[in-house]
Amino acid sequence: MKGVMISIQPKWCELIASGKKTVEVRKTKPKLETPFKCYIYETKGKLRWCNKCQDTCERPYPNCACFEGQGKVIGEFVCDRITEYECSSDGHGQLATTCGTCLTYDEIINYCNGNELYGWHISDLVIYDKPRELRGFTGLRKTKFGYEPIKLTRPPQSWCYVEVVE
Repeated sequence: MKGVMISIQPKWCELIASGKKTVEVRKTKPKLETPFKCYIYETKGKLRWCNKCQDTCERPYPNCACFEGQGKVIGEFVCDRITEYECSSDGHGQLATTCGTCLTYDEIINYCNGNELYGWHISDLVIYDKPRELRGFTGLRKTKFGYEPIKLTRPPQSWCYVEVVE
């Protein structure tokens, strides 16, 4: 079965893990019928120093080092629907400023650049006790004959198709 792996920055992962962010806004959407499973890849970031412990920091999920991002798959959710948003800077289009995106009006306008956006609704969220390595997932590459399985060696820029892990 086909699912999606989505790359998300650490600050947004924290909001998702806390339950505050329930809609992930993207410029594209997969060609899948909802509902479908999404795996959350937390992107790596800059090293940061934790004054509290001089070594590690506390985050809403376990096994966190003092990095702004683990570079691992930290959880999964079911995308139960996708909402299409028209984006216009004149304030007349429907914008993704609805509850759950955790984005400001200006952030949305800057991100959409006049194009439409898609709100991936997050349901049945599971944050793993132990984050999983990317290499434990199988990606799906489109060919003229369909999709072929490939080992994931790097995270997706935005999102990619993967085989669902049972």
